[in-house]
Amino acid sequence: MTMNRTICLLRVLIVCNLILLQGGCSTIKGWFEHKPEPVEVMPEEDLYKQAKEKMDNGSYTRAIELFQALESRYPFGKYGPQVLLDLAYAYYKQGDPESSLAALDRFVKLYPDHKRLDYAYYLRGLVHTSQSIGFVERYFPLDLSKRDPTPLAQGYQDFVTLLERFPESEYAPKAERRKFALFNLMAMHELQVANYYFRRGAYIAAANRSQEIVRDFPRTHAIPFALKIMAKSYWLLEMDELAAKTEEVCELNFGESEPTLKKTPDNLLSWIFWLFRWD
Repeated sequence: MTMNRTICLLRVLIVCNLILLQGGCSTIKGWFEHKPEPVEVMPEEDLYKQAKEKMDNGSYTRAIELFQALESRYPFGKYGPQVLLDLAYAYYKQGDPESSLAALDRFVKLYPDHKRLDYAYYLRGLVHTSQSIGFVERYFPLDLSKRDPTPLAQGYQDFVTLLERFPESEYAPKAERRKFALFNLMAMHELQVANYYFRRGAYIAAANRSQEIVRDFPRTHAIPFALKIMAKSYWLLEMDELAAKTEEVCELNFGESEPTLKKTPDNLLSWIFWLFRWD
């Protein structure tokens, strides 16, 4: 009887909490809701200076308001191109990748020959990369290879474009490192898929996916794992000749030790900390 009363009391408390939470949502939302402040009329140069100061001080919400005012009041002003880049950066730092990408797309279309086009591609790569992580992934070492690889592939392509079009850019060294890290993450994602097929007993699919990894992601950390999955799949499919050749290739290139997927996040940890920090 005591247990039943306790359960009933817990149910009542849960229902009451839900009612209070639902009723207080609008109040809580009001606490955090930002009300735009009016932007006073002033010369373009003064307004840009004020917006830049706000951004440099980390007041990104106010900086965005000021940059938006600049863009609407002086669409063909001398700060026009730079305003779009600053607006994109402020959105990125605020955690609004969609708005940041929209600003960058406008910049690329309006100023295809601008001297800071290399920075636009670099920032777009950062923004696309940031779409793959949330708050938890930003501060804790979780395995990002299990997330949707589409934004990573888009970021990778941005860095590739930057390096192809602007090999002498000041952002080229950073873009090269980030491109390599994203390439590895995409390879590890494909490896997760191959390993999933193998665990489910879909050995043909596992072998084919592993072949694609070896073909499409050379010189990445995923290669020895992919070769091992491929060889094991061939053995289980009784394709002994292919299995033996695959094992031979793996041993010649990586030795006889057995790679384990559990070590992969540790290898990726150093990439995660520098690749996905705000900068």
